[in-house]
Amino acid sequence: MTSDRPPPTFTEAELPAITPLEFVVTPGEGGLSTTTLDVRESEFEQAYSLQTPYSYSMFLALCRREGLRAYKRPRQRATTVCVKTTLAKHDALWQCFCELSRQLDAQLGEVTHRFMREHVGATKR
Repeated sequence: MTSDRPPPTFTEAELPAITPLEFVVTPGEGGLSTTTLDVRESEFEQAYSLQTPYSYSMFLALCRREGLRAYKRPRQRATTVCVKTTLAKHDALWQCFCELSRQLDAQLGEVTHRFMREHVGATKR
């Protein structure tokens, strides 16, 4: 049985998480019998596209708070920023940003409606 439908496409969020690993071999003094193998998360670069100047400023502040260096590549958009760190830190950074971004958007919406009501006489819909 064949289907005429195209194969499904997945967003990056729907793909299984693959943790980039780094294998470190430390030779021991006694030869191969004392050699150790350590496995740890390696760092990779992730580009973040932020929509507003407020979210961009907040993301940079979060990076500074976490001790991460945010930078731009040549010819990137003004609201794009790159960060190089481990997968666990990328996930924690993005979750924190999403939560704070929701709070910021809610507060900016309230302030905007209050301003419009006071200065323009508009009311909430």
